[in-house]
Amino acid sequence: MWAFAIKQKMTAAILLCTVLCLVMLTNMRERRNAARISSAVTSIYEDRLVVGLYILKLSKHIESILAVLEKDGTETNLRINDHLASINQLNTLYGKTMLTETEKNNFERFKQLCQAISISNKPEEYNAAKMAAQQAEDMLDILSSIQVEEGKKQLDNVLSMTNLSSIISYIEMAILIIIAVIIQVLVLSSKTLLSARKPSNQNLN
Repeated sequence: MWAFAIKQKMTAAILLCTVLCLVMLTNMRERRNAARISSAVTSIYEDRLVVGLYILKLSKHIESILAVLEKDGTETNLRINDHLASINQLNTLYGKTMLTETEKNNFERFKQLCQAISISNKPEEYNAAKMAAQQAEDMLDILSSIQVEEGKKQLDNVLSMTNLSSIISYIEMAILIIIAVIIQVLVLSSKTLLSARKPSNQNLN
């Protein structure tokens, strides 16, 4: 009987150790998931929402350049240079964000078109500047579409991580409940065994 009791105690100890390990692993996994989710959300803000604002500002400058070229006034050259200076500042900020390969290629093409506008910023080449500005405008539409697509991918990734974490949490909770029930059964069995081993009081009279 004592061997059986020791075996029960060993089993209970192993189960308790399993619970402890499971809790520690859960804590580590939750921290890792929290870090991944935080990184993904930060990327959505910094690399997608902020970049979307850059693209909006770039679009306004390109539209202004086209409007200036349409009027072809006396200060056309200077006004275009002002817009190009602002565009270069935005391009520098844009270039510091995380770019996908497709986005990088299209962004490089946009910068080349801006350079083409700068080179053609002279009265005899305003038609070429206008053509480059129209192409730059189209390129910004493509870049804007990329932001929406990549932002959706990252959001789906975050939702996938949270859903997986929720499922694993349910599984872990079920395992803990099962282990708790087994430990309770072992404790009750041990008490029953101890009661059986106690000699009953006998009346010697």
